[in-house]
Amino acid sequence: MIVVACSSNSGPTTTTTTVSPPSTNTETTPAPANRIGVDLVAGLPVEIYGPREPGDFPVVVMLHGGGWFGGSPASMEPLASSLASAGIVVFNSTYRTSVGGYPESFDDVACDIRFAVSTAPEFTTSTGPLTVVAHSAGAHIGSVVSLAGDLFGRDCDVGAEVVVDRFVGLAGPYDPTLYSAVLTGYFGTRLEEDSAPWEAGSPYSYLDDNPDLRMLLVHGTGDDLVPIRSSELLAEAAADAGIDVALEELPGATHMEARSPNLVTDLIAEFVTKP
Repeated sequence: MIVVACSSNSGPTTTTTTVSPPSTNTETTPAPANRIGVDLVAGLPVEIYGPREPGDFPVVVMLHGGGWFGGSPASMEPLASSLASAGIVVFNSTYRTSVGGYPESFDDVACDIRFAVSTAPEFTTSTGPLTVVAHSAGAHIGSVVSLAGDLFGRDCDVGAEVVVDRFVGLAGPYDPTLYSAVLTGYFGTRLEEDSAPWEAGSPYSYLDDNPDLRMLLVHGTGDDLVPIRSSELLAEAAADAGIDVALEELPGATHMEARSPNLVTDLIAEFVTKP
């Protein structure tokens, strides 16, 4: 059984829905104890993790990686559960991948954030900062939306604004032009023929648009998929723009280990909760 959190004119309600197990095994894998809701945002699933009883908890919108064309929020479930155990409400979200690109994937992430802003009062009494925590390609998309403010997802059926106070990027490839050989279809044009969508899909284009954003960029020194220089360059540019930014190196950590709960839960929890 999955608990589905929803809201109505009379206030928040919960219903239970039976779903098929994800494999041919006859035993249904139980949901994590701190998964408190499942919902749909723009037709895409979002899992909500956190303490069972509402309290003064910070809010995180979490985004998975997957090389822009794949990936699943399931890859972030261990970290989402770990942060929930630390007293954080986590919206483990997704975005269009194989049928996405610019601007669709960015609009989806903005809708995820709007949903979290509007739904968070059901799970927390806090009116404090909202943080986006994202890995790999999700960190690229999440950084753009976090910096760009209310630019994306305006057609989302959730009326809340995109207000991101803090951003945590885990092993992000932040400069899409470095991946022009594989992202032509993603941006719908070759970089040398029309650079406009590439610029609109780059965090470097929005460094002056959300000056109050705090950023924490986390990267493993053993990452041979996305070099740590990616985070170093964004940190330098953000600092030059006056943004409060920190770079945290994970000695020897690989690309996938940058999302490991054992390595980053405490870092993220401290960043999310500090005044």
